[in-house]
Amino acid sequence: MPTTLKVILCAVAASGTLVILLSALRQRRLIRYVLLTVLSGVAALFAVNALGAFTGISLPVNGLSLGVSAVGGTPGVISLLLLNTLFTLVTK
Repeated sequence: MPTTLKVILCAVAASGTLVILLSALRQRRLIRYVLLTVLSGVAALFAVNALGAFTGISLPVNGLSLGVSAVGGTPGVISLLLLNTLFTLVTK
């Protein structure tokens, strides 16, 4: 993969994480918001893998995917799915 594409993807991921963290800091109930984000992200990751037998789409469960799903919530899991699809198309 070209270096330019890697830099662009890293910049998009960093800006998305920054937006999520800033919106979490603006909430009055910060701990509740963070816990709900973490739980929804991890649940979405495991739902994708549980339905992988039916859809043929799955994500590896490792530290990176758990971290992205915990920080990003459901949008983080959707981003992982999009990146997985993008890299699968590029390598073919």
